[in-house]
Amino acid sequence: MGSVFTARNALILAALFLIALMPRLYSAHTVGWDWDYPGSFTLVNYDEAGSCRAALGGFEYSTFIGRQTIAITELMGHPVPPGIEGNYNAAKAYCHSPEHVSVARTYSSVTGALTVVLIAVIAMILIPARPEVAWTASALLALSGFHISESQTGTVDAPSIFFIYLFFMVLLIAVKRRSKVALAVSPAFMLAAIWTKYWVFAIFAYLATVSLRIWVYLGQGFSRSSFVVLVFSTVILFALVTNPAFPVNSWYPVLGLYYLAVPWRRVRRPLIPVILLMPAIAYLLSQVGVISSYTTGGEGNHLGSGYAAIGWNKWLRNLVNVPAVLIVGLGLPACAFLPAGIRAITREGRDGLAWLCLAPIAVFALYMMFIAPVTYYRHYLALIPAAALLSAYGLWSVSWARRPWFLPVFLPMFFIWPALLALDIGLDHIRDPRIQLREWYEEHPRDRVFFSYFVNPPEKAMSQSKLFHPEYAFDQARELKFATYLLLSENWYDTAFANELNGPVISIPERLIKTKPEYIEFYRQTLAGNHPNLKLERAIDIQNFMPELVIHKWLYGTFQMFVGDIKIYRIVE
Repeated sequence: MGSVFTARNALILAALFLIALMPRLYSAHTVGWDWDYPGSFTLVNYDEAGSCRAALGGFEYSTFIGRQTIAITELMGHPVPPGIEGNYNAAKAYCHSPEHVSVARTYSSVTGALTVVLIAVIAMILIPARPEVAWTASALLALSGFHISESQTGTVDAPSIFFIYLFFMVLLIAVKRRSKVALAVSPAFMLAAIWTKYWVFAIFAYLATVSLRIWVYLGQGFSRSSFVVLVFSTVILFALVTNPAFPVNSWYPVLGLYYLAVPWRRVRRPLIPVILLMPAIAYLLSQVGVISSYTTGGEGNHLGSGYAAIGWNKWLRNLVNVPAVLIVGLGLPACAFLPAGIRAITREGRDGLAWLCLAPIAVFALYMMFIAPVTYYRHYLALIPAAALLSAYGLWSVSWARRPWFLPVFLPMFFIWPALLALDIGLDHIRDPRIQLREWYEEHPRDRVFFSYFVNPPEKAMSQSKLFHPEYAFDQARELKFATYLLLSENWYDTAFANELNGPVISIPERLIKTKPEYIEFYRQTLAGNHPNLKLERAIDIQNFMPELVIHKWLYGTFQMFVGDIKIYRIVE
């Protein structure tokens, strides 16, 4: 354990930190800057600075990161104007100002790069005899285009992952070194991991502190297969109970299947009452408001259908999203070694109990696969560092790793591929269609324009632009004809198509998220070129070259949430 913190390792970690920091920090200070004129700033990601707004009482969210970024911004000479706390518009204006966003993005970039260091330290603690696993996992995370893109924005996503894995590291030190000091201070680190983004899964890390004798007692008689069956039966039970499409009259057959799946002869007696009561526990928990919002979601909101509308489509959507995010986040070559990494952990037996410090990631993965109602890709970010570690462990545990041709032939591709993937994702921002849209506005200085969410017209063109609502196209398009052009952003019209919220099955309009059936009909008709009053004049599309992103765009649209195609339609009689 002590060999982790050597001078040689410190130099390597410092180098990895700098390699990770440079692209994150560069993008943080280029994306959205200088679009309209030198020194101008255009907010690209509408989720940025939510924690800042919460800290000023203008938004419902965790205030942990916001309080820190506000304090840093004030130290930089940009204090919070007096009297704006509780004022929604004033808080939003301050938090979305270039001065604060610059600080928030820098904070995100630094914590993102520090997470690259943390995953190397965690790997060295867990597998001290295999330092190559640590360096491989760290480099893989440093090159992750998905992690880079989340680290360059002023949201809490990258900082949240940093505090989660910082907590894991502290608890690992407590478990592996039997450090009472580390164990005593670990709750403070857990609080930070939870408070940053309400990531309550962190509490499961304390499974690693349970006595080995208890684990042996509870696990006696269980085979790996029977244990897996018990876990998945319980998870599926919770998934059914929290799905609004689950009919009450289906309870009895589901209960029968659940109890049949339990290997009763192998279950220790203290577990029997817990297993028997689990259906009742699942039902009662699903009735709690806070838990329901994180497991079922709401039926509707001002945008249309709520997250609960997904119904049975949730199963396929969630099961598709997890591998989709991992493949785009790490690349196909790295993901190919994930099964080998999982297999390597299972071979460690009792010596691998320290891996339970990362148990929250496994629980979180099951939650995202079966239960989660909200499935924006950024919500999966906590999986990426752990997946990088598993992939690296799998890479070095296969028999190929001991062959002389492995290092010079295969290992470079293991890093070149995600680097190219990161470049492809980065080019989405460099060639953002909204930048080209500025030139279009210059060519149409007097035309009246309707625009959808996420189009981001230039500020000087706002007098001729108005936010579009699909209702304008109803009733023989009377209101639509007040303008000359309609600009549609993929990041908004994709509510009518397959995406990470809707999943691949979109045949039932009522099950699509954040939209309405009549909106869906309008967007599909328009994109197909069949709307009588709209003629496509120009398409500014995202162009990708890596297979992961090309396939994703074909099936689900552009991978990025706030960067996508823009369609320019001329409004005709």
